[in-house]
Amino acid sequence: MTDSLLGYYKNMAEDSKDTKFTDSDNVLYCAFNFPAVLLTLGRSRWIELSELYAKLVKDLQWKVRRTLSFSLHEVANILGTELTEQHLLSTFELFLKDLDEVSRN
Repeated sequence: MTDSLLGYYKNMAEDSKDTKFTDSDNVLYCAFNFPAVLLTLGRSRWIELSELYAKLVKDLQWKVRRTLSFSLHEVANILGTELTEQHLLSTFELFLKDLDEVSRN
């Protein structure tokens, strides 16, 4: 059951890109709930979410990126030191160079 729910979650972000509306709230909801989904699945399943996280980090909507920047410390806490150093340092640097709305949190 967890795998099917994870599939629906991933599709929320993907399907909204295929619509004619570029400002879909689904992607924002996915970004907002990302730490909870990761916490529920656990760090051992990070690899299943890392590709989606990378896409969300590069989303064109600054609101999506801001939401992820606000929760970066929570994701890092869930992943632990080693995975954070491997996967989130570049994200942190990217957010620091982003718009003021994203970088100032």
